[in-house]
Amino acid sequence: MTDLLLHTCCGPCSTVAVPAWRERGIEPVGWFENPNTQPPAEMDRRRESMVRYARAAGLELVTVAGEEASGWRRWRERLGRAVPEERCAACLGLRLQAAAAAARALGFGRFTTTLTVSPYQRHDLIVAAGQAAADRHGVDFVYLDVRDRFRESYAESRRLDLYRQPYCGCAASKWEAWHERRARRRSA
Repeated sequence: MTDLLLHTCCGPCSTVAVPAWRERGIEPVGWFENPNTQPPAEMDRRRESMVRYARAAGLELVTVAGEEASGWRRWRERLGRAVPEERCAACLGLRLQAAAAAARALGFGRFTTTLTVSPYQRHDLIVAAGQAAADRHGVDFVYLDVRDRFRESYAESRRLDLYRQPYCGCAASKWEAWHERRARRRSA
């Protein structure tokens, strides 16, 4: 049954999310758009990784590129200097509103996201953003917690030679991740 649009944040998270849905008898259709990812070269690497995974897994994939995917300005204008929790909630809202709108436009009755793979994401914020997007666009949001498979995504990413990003996506998260890695190296 193909009635689930799967917002895909990246290839690595998809390596465990797609099989989790297939184990439940659902063949999702992947949809790739991450409008806040910066810089553009990073977005290109993530898109290529997702396309590579989709080919390997036999996953139907819809990608959004160019100006259509450029929600970065809207996101930055709203939260350029916000604290991480506000910034992350806005980012999840932006991504999942776009996914819900795509689900509706493409004729899907429900949607979900691979963001639920990460133990670093705030799952309460994912659920809230997903439900708000579902309500606004007249589709259902389906939450599936697959954090227990996060480590598996590392091995599968290596096996498939997928690019594994070192930060969530926005410029602020890149900066924060760089500082965290630097602090770990100094303390080691």
